[in-house]
Amino acid sequence: MRARAAASGFTLVEAMVVVAILSVLAGLAMPMFADTIAARRVQGTAQGLAAALRTAQGEAIRRNRMVEVIFTNATPGPASVVAAQAVPASSARHWMARVANPGGPGDYVTGQSLDGEFGAVSLVNGTLSAVGFTPTARPVDLSAGPGLAAPLAAPLVLRVTSAGSTRARCVSVSTGGSVRVCDPSRPSGAVASCEPFLAPGAC
Repeated sequence: MRARAAASGFTLVEAMVVVAILSVLAGLAMPMFADTIAARRVQGTAQGLAAALRTAQGEAIRRNRMVEVIFTNATPGPASVVAAQAVPASSARHWMARVANPGGPGDYVTGQSLDGEFGAVSLVNGTLSAVGFTPTARPVDLSAGPGLAAPLAAPLVLRVTSAGSTRARCVSVSTGGSVRVCDPSRPSGAVASCEPFLAPGAC
C-alpha cells in the first residue's frame, strides 16, 4: 500500500507562531506609524496657518483695508467675526482672518479650528495675538488693540508642534511680509530649512 499523502495546511502551532511574529512586527511599526500621522497633522496645521496669513495679505490689497489674523477661542465664521477676541497664540484653539475693526459678517475672510487636531501652535517670540496686513501688504503687530498697529520689530515666528511627535514646523512672517513654512530639523540651506531665512535657534 502506498503511504497516505501528507495533509496540506498549517498546524495550530505554526499558525500561532505566525500570529506572534505579526504581532511583534505590528508593535514595532505602530510608533513609527503614529509619529508619521502626527507629523502630517503638524504639517497640515502649519500650512493652514500660512495659507490664512497669505489670504489675509491678499485681501488687504484687494479691499484696500487692514486685514488681520487673530488667534482666538471663538469658533471662526461670519457669525462670530465681530465678537471674536484675540488671545495669545499658545492658548488659542482657532484662528480667523477678518477685516480689522469688523462691522458685520461680510468682513469675515477665512478661519480654521484646531478642535480635534493634534497640532498645537505656540509663539516663539513675544505674546502677539493678532497680526495685520496693510493695503501695501506690510505686516503689523495688532496685539495692543484696534488702531494701535506697530510694524514688526523682528520676524514673527509661530511654532507648530504635536503631543504625539517630536516633529515641528515653523510659520514665519518677515518684516517685509514674506510668509514661509520651514522645518527646524533641516540643516541650513536645505530645502524647507528655517535657516538662513531665520536666525539660528529662532524656531
